[in-house]
Amino acid sequence: MEKFCKILFIKQELSVIDFQDELNPSQYDAVTSTDGAYLVIAGAGSGKTRVIEYRVLHLVQSKVSPNSILLLTFTRKAAQEMISRASKHNPLCKNVEGGTFHSFAYKILKKYAKAMDFPETLFILDEGDAEEAIHRCGTKLGFYERAKRFPKKDTLRSIISMSINKGMPVAEIIKKEYPHFNEYVADIQNLRREYTEYKINKNYLDYDDLLVYLKILLEADEIRESLSNRYRYVMVDEYQDTNSIQGDIAYQLARNHGNIMVVGDDAQSIYGFRGATHQNIMAFPEKFEGCRIIKLEENYRSAQAILDVANTVLENMKHKYSKCLMSTRKKQGHKPQLLYFRDSYEEAEWVADRIKNQMDEGIPLSHQCILFRSMYLSIAVQSELSKRNIPYETYGGLKFYETAHVKDLMAHLKVISNPKDELSWNRVLILIERIGAKTADFLTDEIIKYPSLPEIVNHLLSKHARKQSYGEGISRLKSALDLAWREKQDVGDKFEVILDYYRPILKERFDDWHLRLHDLEALRQISARYTSLEELLEDFGIEPPDRGVWRIEPETKEEEKPLVLSTIHSAKGLEWDCVFLMGLIDGVLPVTFSLDDEESIEEEQRLFYVAITRAKNQLYLTLHHEGERGGITQFNKMSRFIDMPEILAQLQTKDIEKYTVSRESEKNIEIAKLYDKKSLLNKIMDSYK
Repeated sequence: MEKFCKILFIKQELSVIDFQDELNPSQYDAVTSTDGAYLVIAGAGSGKTRVIEYRVLHLVQSKVSPNSILLLTFTRKAAQEMISRASKHNPLCKNVEGGTFHSFAYKILKKYAKAMDFPETLFILDEGDAEEAIHRCGTKLGFYERAKRFPKKDTLRSIISMSINKGMPVAEIIKKEYPHFNEYVADIQNLRREYTEYKINKNYLDYDDLLVYLKILLEADEIRESLSNRYRYVMVDEYQDTNSIQGDIAYQLARNHGNIMVVGDDAQSIYGFRGATHQNIMAFPEKFEGCRIIKLEENYRSAQAILDVANTVLENMKHKYSKCLMSTRKKQGHKPQLLYFRDSYEEAEWVADRIKNQMDEGIPLSHQCILFRSMYLSIAVQSELSKRNIPYETYGGLKFYETAHVKDLMAHLKVISNPKDELSWNRVLILIERIGAKTADFLTDEIIKYPSLPEIVNHLLSKHARKQSYGEGISRLKSALDLAWREKQDVGDKFEVILDYYRPILKERFDDWHLRLHDLEALRQISARYTSLEELLEDFGIEPPDRGVWRIEPETKEEEKPLVLSTIHSAKGLEWDCVFLMGLIDGVLPVTFSLDDEESIEEEQRLFYVAITRAKNQLYLTLHHEGERGGITQFNKMSRFIDMPEILAQLQTKDIEKYTVSRESEKNIEIAKLYDKKSLLNKIMDSYK
C-alpha cells in the first residue's frame, strides 16, 4: 500500500498539461509569461480563472518555489479554488500563498506586530463594533449633547471608511456624499483622530486598518525588501475592484523585483461606492516599465447576439482598453429583446408569466434570473411571483454574520479570548435582564481594570451576582464563563457552553428564535473545526461566512432550486441561461444621483455592461412608460445606455401597449350590506372559537 501511494504521488507530481492544447493563444500567452509585469485584460466570460490556475501551475512546473508565489484575490474561496485546481495537477501548488488582501495583511501584521507597538494577538472589529466604538468616541467628545442632530454612528463610520478607501479628505467625502453635514466637517475630522487613537490604545483593528497598516509596513525599506525576497511572483485577481491602498500595496510588493501579473476587466469596475478606483487598472502599465498588456477576448459563456450588444456598449465607453468579445459558439443565438410596458405592474406581470412559461418549457428556475439596479425595484415582481407560487431568493440584504443573534453569541467568545474587549463586554452585559446602558457601561469600566478573565469571574462577577435586581443574570453569566474559559475545553466545547447559556436569552429576545437557532447551530459546526478560539475569531473578523449552513442545501435538485432576484452589483461573476434586466429608465440606470458626475455615469454604464454579460442564451431588457413620484404620475425616459441607434439595432424591440394576465373577467355586482361593524366583529370572533 505504501509503495502504491509513493507511485501515485510521483505520477501526480509528474503530471504535465499541454497548455498550448488546452488554451487559446491569448490565454497561453498569459499563462506562460513569467518574469516581468503583465496586465491581463480579461473580458467577461473569457476564462480568467483557468488562466490564473494554469499560470500558478506553469510557474511551479518551471521550478519556481511555490512558497514564493503570492495570489491575492477578493474572496478566500476564489483563491482556494484556483490553488486547489492547480494542486490536482501538481501537489506542490498547495504551498502557494493565496488569500484576500485583508487576510494577507493580517498575517503580515501579526508577524511584524512589534514594529507597530502591537501585541502578537490583534483584535478585529466587525462593522457593528466599529460603529459602536465611533459612537463612544463621539460621546466622549460631547457631540451627542448638542441640540442639533449629529450624524448617526453608521453614517460616521461610512464617511471615515470612504475617506480611507478612496484616499480623499473627510471634507471632500462630506461635500460629495453628505453635503447636508458640511457644518460638521471639523468635528468629524476630530472624531476620526479620536477613533484612531482609541483603537491603537485598545489594540483594535477595523477592516480598513488592516490595509492601512500593511501599507505603512511596506513603506519601510527593510520590511519591503524582506517581503519582496519571500514573494518573488505576485498575482492579483479582479484588479479593477482594488482601491487606492490595495493598488499601492500591490505596487510595493513587486516594486523591487517587478514580477507581477494583475488580471481584471476595466469594463467591470463597478464598486466605486466601496472605494474601488477604475484608475488603478487604467494606470497600471505606467507603474512598471515594460509592462505587457494581454487581452482575453474569446467568450465561453454567451451567444454572439448577446455579445454584440455588450460590444456596442464597450465601444461607447470613453475610458477603456479596447476589446471585442467573440463567442466560441458556432450559432449566433437569439437577439436580446427590448420590451416596453405601460407601468411597472404590467412589466412585473409579463416577466413573472414568462418565467413560469419557460419553467414549463424545461428551463429550471435556478437557470433564470431577474436583475435590477436597486432592490426596491423588485417589489412589484415579487408580488407577481408569489401569486404564481414561484419560489425565489434575493441576493443582498443582511448577511449571516451581521445578524443580532450571531453577534450576541460571538461577543461572549470574544470576552473569553480578550477580557479587555470593552465593546464585547458591553454587548454581553446589556443582554442580561434589568441591566441597561448605564449599568452596562459602569460594569464594563470595572471589568477592564482586572488583568484576567478568572479574576473578573471570581471577584467582580461574584460580587455583582449578589445584587437583588440583576444578580440572577450575572450569576448565570459567571457560571458559563467560568466553565467556558478553562483550557481543557476545546473550541467546540466552549461554543456549546455559551450556546446553552444564550439559548434562553435568544428565546426571550426574538419571536423567530427557532429559525435563528439554526444559524447558531451552523456556527457551532463551524467552530468545532477549529483548534484555537483565537483562530476562529480571526477568521470570523476578516472573512466571515455570508450565511448560515442551514440555508445552503446542496442536496436540493436543480429543478427545485429557486429563481434568483439580484442587484447587478451582487450578480457580478455569476451567470444564468436566461436573464431579465428590469427598469431600464433614466434615473434608475443610470441612477439619479450619478447624473451630475461624469465618472459616476461611466461606472453606471459599466454596470449595464456587467448585467448584459450575465446572460448565456436569452436576454430580456424591460422598462415601463408611466411612473409615479410623490403621488404624481410621470412619463419615464428610456435609459440613455439603450437609447442609441447602434444599441437599438442589436435588439429585437416590442412595445406591449397593454399586458394583462389571462384571468376570468370580473364584473362589478351590487351586493347588499351583510354586516355592520358590531355584527362583523361578532362574526369574526365567533370564527376564532
